[in-house]
Parts: sequence; structure tokens; C-alpha cells
Amino acid sequence: MKDFTRMLAPGVLAASLAVTCTPAFSNIYAASSSIRVGSDAPTISDALDMADSGDTIIIPAGTYAEQISVETDGITILAEDGAVLDGSRLKPSSGDSSMVYIQASGVTVDNLEIKGLKLKKPSSSITPIGIEVDAGSRDISITNCKIHDMGCLYTKDSTEYNAHGILVAADVDEPIENISIKKCELYKLNLGNSEALALNGNVSNFAISENYIHDCDNIGIDAIGFENDSSNDLDRARNGKIFKNVVDSISSDPAVNVTYDSKCAGGIYVDGGKNIQIYDNYVTNCDIGIEIASEHKDTVTTGIKVNNNTLVNNNGWAGISFGGYDVDDTGCAKNCTFTNNTVYNTDGTAFVIQYACDSSNIITSNLFIAQNAAELYTECFGDNSAGNTVTGNTSNSRITSDSENNVVKITGVSIDDEDRTIAIGADDELFDCGSSRTVVNN
Repeated sequence: MKDFTRMLAPGVLAASLAVTCTPAFSNIYAASSSIRVGSDAPTISDALDMADSGDTIIIPAGTYAEQISVETDGITILAEDGAVLDGSRLKPSSGDSSMVYIQASGVTVDNLEIKGLKLKKPSSSITPIGIEVDAGSRDISITNCKIHDMGCLYTKDSTEYNAHGILVAADVDEPIENISIKKCELYKLNLGNSEALALNGNVSNFAISENYIHDCDNIGIDAIGFENDSSNDLDRARNGKIFKNVVDSISSDPAVNVTYDSKCAGGIYVDGGKNIQIYDNYVTNCDIGIEIASEHKDTVTTGIKVNNNTLVNNNGWAGISFGGYDVDDTGCAKNCTFTNNTVYNTDGTAFVIQYACDSSNIITSNLFIAQNAAELYTECFGDNSAGNTVTGNTSNSRITSDSENNVVKITGVSIDDEDRTIAIGADDELFDCGSSRTVVNN
């Protein structure tokens, strides 16, 4: 959830049904040759200047104090272990604030470590970014990269701080298609108002998988819509998958992030997106585990399928937050499903419904557990939070006043942080509810 003044007190279908597919890179690029930095070219930038489509840039172990730009199709950047792109002595500017900038097709970046680039005072025009994929790019693969210890150095109270670990952003006229971000680690990022990994605008057919995102001061993964043109359906991230990621310790705690006044950062967030599957993720110790909303007035987030996720102790606000945060000023959500998720909270609320009030929203076969100070289920806005299909869930207290959900007595909960599983002791057998990482002991 992006920065706002909160007026409230805290009180998927199976993957085989996919409407999207993992990006398939079909373009054929020229036969390859290798350019080794240090022997064939003095710098990475020089190697890129020499490269033709199909070439591979090999970066040996070492520290490289440079920002690089990839604008030739079919380039592979392959970093050997210990190769670090270090921006700690560089100064980002409004026209040059990315450590790796990509505006091309058929580009792979593999095994590169990036760190150090920082914004040292508020700015409305400078955003430090680890890897930026710009409009018009397609068939991009970012794998095994590590991005850390960069972003904003908060020197004064201001909302004009922004940074990203990875940003993929396109406008309505120049789309980005076929993006894979896999097995990357993003951590210790100071992000201001922005996100560790963001897909923003006209971005389609993406797969965000097996990443480890942790210890950041704003949203972990964000699929964004309508920031540039709320009336254009192309201005939204869509037709993608977010799966098998681990997101841990994501918080906009105002004691750290001066752009916020509350803890409301989601581990995984869809803001205005369309037709996105979110499954098999493990999200823990975030302000919000998973949030599905639309921040822009008169817009609708639709077709989001949240299935088989394990959400543990996301206690700042909610395990799951659903719907826009303000009935008058934000959009709503329709045709979204939440199935077979396990949500465990010891503070905050396990499941919060805000501005979402349509029977096409289906919440079923989930396991919700609220213990200690946590609440189980909250509808924040009366009729504007009612009317969703909430049936067949199992919880340790009653979800609603009707009897369409099941209540069981929980005798114990234990969490295995190493295996990323949650074990539940219950007096009754639990069938067809919760995630595959949930172990039930009767």
C-alpha cells in the first residue's frame, strides 16, 4: 500500500487453470561471440560498445564502479562469482540513475551483484535503481542477481525519496513484453515511496519467481496500474505470474522510512493490475502479506488469483488486505479469487476487506488463524466491503455471522523458518483448506 494517511483502526485456483504463461522468448538473435571485460575491453561499458547482437559480455570477479546501458538486442551479461557493480562512489542524476539500464530485446543479465548507489537528499526527479528495464523492451531475463544496500539516504523529513531494486516500466505507446525475473535476492533497500521490485504500466506476460526479497523499507513486489493514465486499460501490469518467492521483513515503519506515517507495506502487492496469478509464495514479518487493491479513483483491479500462499505473522496491518483504501478516492476490485491460502496473525488482522464489494470476488478454502492480539476478519466500509463470496473457509473463530464457513479449535501453532512451513494442531480434521506448506496435526 502506497503512502497515505489511514483513517481506519485495524480492528487460486490451481496453477493448471492459468490464463497466462511463463514468458517464451521466441526471437532469434545473431550467432554469439564472447567479450571478456579486462582482457578484451577495459570496462563493462566498453565491452557493451563493442558488442553485436548475440554476443556475451563476461564480467570476471572484481568491483566495477560504473553504470552500464544495454541498448543492443540479443546481449547476454554473464557475471562470474564475485563480480560487483558498485555505485557507492557514483552520484545519480535525473537522466542517469540506474546501475543497469536496459532498452532492448533479447537481453539476459545473470549472476550480477549490484550495490551502493544512493540518493543523499530529497529529489522529485532522481530515483536510484539497481536494474531498470525501459519502455519498448521485450524478452528480458534477469536471473541470479543480488541487489542490496542502496536506495535513499534519509537526511531530512520529506516525501520526495524514491528508489527501486528492479524497475520494469512502460507507457501505453511502448509496451514491455516477456519478462522473467528469477532467483534474485533483493535486500537492505531504502525505497522511500517506491518498491523493491516493480512492474509498472504497460507490462505484460511476466514471471516473477523464486526470488528472495527481505529487509526493505517498502513494498517487496508490486504490479502497478493506472499511474500515468487511469482511463487507459493498457496502463496496467497484466497477464503475469508471481510465484515461489520468499518475502520477509518488509515494513514502511516511519521510524525508518520518513516518507510514511504508518506501517502499511505489502510483501506482494497488486495495485491496478489485471489477470495476475500469485501462488506458492511464502510471506512473513511484513506489514501486509498480500494486498490486492487499486489506488486510483474509478479504476478496477480484476482477474487476480491468489492461491496456495503461506502468510505468517504479517502483523503491521493484515495477512491479506483486499480492496481500495478509500471509497471516495480509490478504485475497487472485482473477479478476484483467494483460495487455499494459510494466513496466521498474532497482531493486526488476518483478512481485511476494504473497498471490494462484488459477488465475483471469491474467498474460499482458506485457513485463517488469529491469535493473541490479532483479529480474524474485518469489513472496513460497511456495504462497500460486503457482498463478496466468503464461503468454505476454516478459522479459529467465526468469520461472519452466517454458517457458511467452518470454525475449529486450534491447539497449537509452530513455524519452521528454515523449511518455511507452519504446523497447526487442531481438535478437528482440516480438509481442503490452507496451503501446501501447512502441516496439520490432529
